[in-house]
Amino acid sequence: MMRATDTVDARCCVLAGACGLTPREFDVLRLLARGRSRARIGSELGIAEDTVKTHVKHIYRKTGAASKQHLLDRLEAVPQTLSA
Repeated sequence: MMRATDTVDARCCVLAGACGLTPREFDVLRLLARGRSRARIGSELGIAEDTVKTHVKHIYRKTGAASKQHLLDRLEAVPQTLSA
């Protein structure tokens, strides 16, 4: 049985691949999709909050998202590619 976090990871993986995100941008995307703040993302990944901010800007640019909500909407629209 697939958990909700597995679905989020799968959708993030598909979007990251389609948009050419770097591995670190993918890490940030996964945490953003789980509702983590920039400060918490920095703490979890061991990077400065300003670095997180830069990664988020790159994610928005590469995915064409204008805001966090727009990014989350894009993730919801990604077809699920993993089967249960």
